[in-house]
Amino acid sequence: MASDRSRVEAFIDSDVPHSTLGLVYGRRRIGKSTLLATLAAERNGFYWEATRTDAAVQLARLGAAAGSHLGTGPLAFASWEEALRALLRLAGDRAIPVVLDEFGYVLETDAAASSVVAALLGPAERAAAPGRARLILCGSAIAMMRSLAIGEAPLRGRAGLELVMQPWTYRSAAKLLGDSPDLVLAVRVFSVIGGVVGYATDMVDHDLPRSLADFDRWIAERVLSPASTLHHEATTLLAEDPTLSAASPILQHGILGSIANGAVTAGAIGKRLRRPVSNLDPALKRLIAAGFVVRHADPIRARRPTYALTDPFLQFHYAVLEPHGALLRARNPRTIWSGHLAPTFGSRVRGPVFEEMARDWVRRHAAFETLGGLPGHVGPSTVSGEFAREIDVVVTSADTADAPPSERRVTAIGEAKAGAIPGLGRLHALERARSALGDAGTAAKMLLFARDFASELRDAAAERSDVELIDLERLYHGE
Repeated sequence: MASDRSRVEAFIDSDVPHSTLGLVYGRRRIGKSTLLATLAAERNGFYWEATRTDAAVQLARLGAAAGSHLGTGPLAFASWEEALRALLRLAGDRAIPVVLDEFGYVLETDAAASSVVAALLGPAERAAAPGRARLILCGSAIAMMRSLAIGEAPLRGRAGLELVMQPWTYRSAAKLLGDSPDLVLAVRVFSVIGGVVGYATDMVDHDLPRSLADFDRWIAERVLSPASTLHHEATTLLAEDPTLSAASPILQHGILGSIANGAVTAGAIGKRLRRPVSNLDPALKRLIAAGFVVRHADPIRARRPTYALTDPFLQFHYAVLEPHGALLRARNPRTIWSGHLAPTFGSRVRGPVFEEMARDWVRRHAAFETLGGLPGHVGPSTVSGEFAREIDVVVTSADTADAPPSERRVTAIGEAKAGAIPGLGRLHALERARSALGDAGTAAKMLLFARDFASELRDAAAERSDVELIDLERLYHGE
């Protein structure tokens, strides 16, 4: 799969003989600005980052940056149309990047800026002012940036690149711990900061745990301490997103906290917050559009969806940091962690994160032979009846992907245990769950995810073709 850098480079290097538009967006701290600023510097392009201020100040800052780039002294821009026209002229007949970062802040002060971009990249303007600028609009407000190119938006159909940058996967994030990291440590660190590269670098002062024994020191100093920048990060994330900051922050934080602490349906969230579900729906949709919440449709049951937080750090914040903030401010974080918060981390954070890692492995890495065929839908589900229980991973066949949920054929089911060493009892429980699925799951493979397995379970699995054991080595390196 092509990297984010290679995708942007391909856009810049395209043979298109006129100026073109690219959109790059994704959540904060994942490296968007670093990537684009680096490419602009390498290719003698132009990079400018907007700040949250009024339009006159933005235009003055942009004029100063453009003048510095040209070596002429500050330029005076009276409007965004004048500024953008000048920026497109920077390229001439060279294909170079012209980057406007945090474009959402520009739109906050002048909603017409996107219409100006559309007009300047239209056929008439291209003929009147030829050039090969690769104008890249970048932003962290995901919903706002996505809206630029959909529906009746002015830029619909104008962008030659729309790159949604994502945090690193758990496999990529492990490399931050070294070439051959302790995988138990990798899971724990990922469960705290996820794959957001900024959380593993600047925001912890480039200090990651050196070993499993060093984890408690690290989490106390770099995450739990009220003096750490990560301690307040979740609140800042919501406040910095203009699509959320205008709505009720109390309700949004309440929804995120409810999900992190086990209320994963709209009804359960409403009950916890004592609000009707209809009252929650707009806020839930905003949080999904902004990239903070993900909606899980059940692969095999036509029931109401469940919700999860998209980022391990958000899960950590709302399950561990936020409920115990006063205690952490009053006591030594290291003492509070070892005596009180570590079990909460195991059940409320490491467990749910490991389950999502298992589902991610199924989607990205598992061989089709491992899953019993080409996967269609992947997600959590439940079985009812005598052996009613939740199933962490349910995989349905791609052949039945278009069928109603109840008519899909199940090719694999799985259970993920972050801290336990499963034995035969876990396999027998999974067998009962498979039986409860009836005809739809008769031939389903059974997947067990854990850091290690009891020898009796390994021996039993070795003699069966319908059981797959995925330990950490296989989770990180195998298929």
